[in-house]
Amino acid sequence: MNMFMAASCKGICIKIKHGPIPNAKKYEFGLKRCSWCEVFLSTDEIRCPCCRMILRTKARSRKKPLSESGSSTDNDTSFSLA
Repeated sequence: MNMFMAASCKGICIKIKHGPIPNAKKYEFGLKRCSWCEVFLSTDEIRCPCCRMILRTKARSRKKPLSESGSSTDNDTSFSLA
């Protein structure tokens, strides 16, 4: 018997999702996002009450810009394969 259950949206989140707020301000207002249900919720809980997935509390980080020289410092090719 499989003891692990897959996450599934049960529709509870639709009833408790938060109203419209500008995208840039949602996390500043204390809203949390359920990546599975794809809704923003106003709750003190760590997990979504609908699917029990962990809620996001901050936006994903953006890609780091390239260095001043226009190339990344991680591209060091001064090693040998010999």
